Amino acid sequence: MKGEVKTKFGTYYVETETSTKKTGNKIKVFVERLKKIGIDVKLSGNFPWVYIDEICGKRVTEKFNGNHGFTIIFLPARNDSPPSEFTDITEIFKLIRKYTNKTKWLTQQEKN
Repeated sequence: MKGEVKTKFGTYYVETETSTKKTGNKIKVFVERLKKIGIDVKLSGNFPWVYIDEICGKRVTEKFNGNHGFTIIFLPARNDSPPSEFTDITEIFKLIRKYTNKTKWLTQQEKN
């Protein structure tokens, strides 16, 4: 979507929805949907990588597509680049299942 800005020097067209913003919206929707089903994730980033740091309070130790953590998505390098896609949604959900199962098992042990 482009916006139009008129100045005394002329008319400029400004991109209001950058690919970085669109990618950020994908990440936000992903985190909010997980939260709705009871899975709390904490993310961190070091441009252009976005990592999952914690799942349900458990620190993620695996590495995937990066040297420092489990990469879920790469931020676009330029505003005119297309929005990014998740690295491997299957691997991401395998990791989430692994850590949520650990958490459920630990809470069941605490109840006993």
